[in-house]
Amino acid sequence: MSNGFKQVSFNDRMNRIGIITVSAAIVANFVPAVYLWWSYGVIPSIPDILKIWAVAAAAYGVSWIVQPLSFFAVLGTVGQYISWIAGTVSTIRVPASTMAQKAADVEPGTPEGDVISAIGIATSVFVSVGIVTIFVFVGSWVIPMLPSIIHKAFKYILPAIFGALFVSLSERYPKVGASTFAASIAITVAAVAFKIPDWLIGILIIFSGILLSRVFYKITCHRVKD
Repeated sequence: MSNGFKQVSFNDRMNRIGIITVSAAIVANFVPAVYLWWSYGVIPSIPDILKIWAVAAAAYGVSWIVQPLSFFAVLGTVGQYISWIAGTVSTIRVPASTMAQKAADVEPGTPEGDVISAIGIATSVFVSVGIVTIFVFVGSWVIPMLPSIIHKAFKYILPAIFGALFVSLSERYPKVGASTFAASIAITVAAVAFKIPDWLIGILIIFSGILLSRVFYKITCHRVKD
């Protein structure tokens, strides 16, 4: 009972701190715009602001729902708050969380996994800020010197990262990984045949993985009871 009480108390504190920090970050995002408006009188009209918001919502609105759902099991509560403030969640924070949990040999979604995830993500923030700072000064003259074939390869970075993460996580749960991979292929084929929108494909694949994980979990629990 006491352990459960401590866990709930910990989550409550983390949510309280997370809500405060994320809210402060949201307010801070508007500081440059407010400064331009206050100092120079530069501000778009309300219709223009609504148009810009509509374009952003159409392009990224689905990810506002899909990404928190799909990344929560890996990032944990604290990791979610840090990641959405720091940015580059899928390309840096998720790999950092996964590798940290793998190195510490802890399970994602457990209290131990959440702690290790938070440590890994916090460390990645300091590392990525340092690397980005260096590349801001160095990259501007190094990247133009690279061959065109390397420039074309940049667009495959994100799929390669997700592929590596999928394989890494599937090593622990091969049945879940294989079944989710098969389900994703089936959903993609059905999406082409029935002309399902791209944003809905991602949601269907994510929920199929959640459902299959739940099914295998129930099967394992049933075998343990027997």
